[in-house]
Amino acid sequence: MLNPDVITRIRHIFLQERPHVSILTATLLLGWTHRQMTDAIAAGEVELKTTPLGKWFWREELMAKALETWTVDVIEEALGADADRVLPHALRTAELRLRLPRHHIAMLEYRADQHRTTISGVLSKELDGIASIHAEELSAVIPGFATAFAWPDVDAAHLPC
Repeated sequence: MLNPDVITRIRHIFLQERPHVSILTATLLLGWTHRQMTDAIAAGEVELKTTPLGKWFWREELMAKALETWTVDVIEEALGADADRVLPHALRTAELRLRLPRHHIAMLEYRADQHRTTISGVLSKELDGIASIHAEELSAVIPGFATAFAWPDVDAAHLPC
């Protein structure tokens, strides 16, 4: 069961309609400290947009950081029925049953414990690495792949097919 505060923050990030939030709001929604946000901005790990009213954390950037913070299955659980209208179909999770050697299972469990995530979270990160290497090829043969892989960066989702 997810923490109610996490559910509220995830829902705010993915369901809000405004194109941006303040840096303070983004810090709170992501569960970061002021120092973490300051360091991320200084290191160029987050991209802020400047308007005549100041610097803002754009919605797509906030969603991208949320995807780094929580696994897709956690985000789906928090969004509930709203996940269908928010997340691209190809990004939605599905159950996969497979058989692996026991040492692979032990390794996945160990890595999940180390990173305080699930086996699904560990595998997703590893598969994202493979997807990144083969993005152009996979985008050409798998419908919705480019959109799901690049989401929420709408501009980058239009890879050549």
